[in-house]
Amino acid sequence: MKFLIPFILLLVTLQIRGQETKPLYSISILTPSIAIEKKIQENNSLKFSIGNSIGYGSTNGIQSKLWMLRGEYRHYYNLEKRRDEGRLSTPSSGNYIGLFAEPSFVFLKGEEATNLFAGGVWGIQRNYSSHIHLDFSLNAGIGQNGFESKAGLRLGFWLK
Repeated sequence: MKFLIPFILLLVTLQIRGQETKPLYSISILTPSIAIEKKIQENNSLKFSIGNSIGYGSTNGIQSKLWMLRGEYRHYYNLEKRRDEGRLSTPSSGNYIGLFAEPSFVFLKGEEATNLFAGGVWGIQRNYSSHIHLDFSLNAGIGQNGFESKAGLRLGFWLK
């Protein structure tokens, strides 16, 4: 509940800040989640997602009851080059760097846990004209146990 108010404030900021373009909605099937990405400047966007994820922890093993919220600031650094070469230029397709914050919640019988992971991200996102959505990211930052790193792969569909 303590993360709900900041999440709502970020969504309101996203709506007010980037009113010149429509947001990009995506649904991931590989790791069930929904996301909204809004362009705030020419090569910058904010992305928010909520979903279920499968995670591995060194003390608890595989956990599939992990719910996460994620907010990202992204800077796409190769959009002009991709357009000049005539390559894929559908909305928000490109390589990016950015910052993220990801509170996650684990609900196990008799046990509840809340974690926060925040730091930097590098990734590749492609939104194909057939509405296939692919996003691969490498994340590094500070979590509950100090410095942590992880990779993410989202595969699904985008809607506009």
